Amino acid sequence: PPYLYRIFMPGARPAAIAVSLPNRLSYCWDAGSCRLRYAWQGEFLDPKDYFDKKAEKYAKVMGAIFYRDKTSYPLRFSTDKNPVVDFKGYRLIDRYPEFHYTIDGKDVYELIKPKEDGSGLIRSFKVPEATQPLYFVFDSNDGATYATSKGKINGNQIHLSANDAHEFVIVMTRKGTAK
Repeated sequence: PPYLYRIFMPGARPAAIAVSLPNRLSYCWDAGSCRLRYAWQGEFLDPKDYFDKKAEKYAKVMGAIFYRDKTSYPLRFSTDKNPVVDFKGYRLIDRYPEFHYTIDGKDVYELIKPKEDGSGLIRSFKVPEATQPLYFVFDSNDGATYATSKGKINGNQIHLSANDAHEFVIVMTRKGTAK
């Protein structure tokens, strides 16, 4: 690891990307809706049903899902409406995919790596053209605790100034493993 598959995944649109990370961590990125859908620990995937030519079927997650996004959309410039999103693709940086998408016409770059101890994910964001505050919204029952390199956590959201949004990191730690 890291390596990835473009594959049908349960709970995601057909444009899903499953990524296997070191420390037996994996995640499902939904390119259709430009978001991290869920993350799991343990074995990666069983794609046997997916490759069955009889019907479109999903790959099977082999580990235990510890995080599932429960928001209408996590990253936004306004707290009262979901953004318009558009997937632009990804590039590999040291074999890790950096996803490129837009929210309300602004470029977003997101790189997801494992925490060194395997207890969660490190999500690095760049929004170089941010000209207004940015919010990262989460659900307290999604399976993770949050820390941020910039901005402030207030309730179930991280508030970033336009300047802070240019480059920031959100660390998601699996609940029950925080140190």
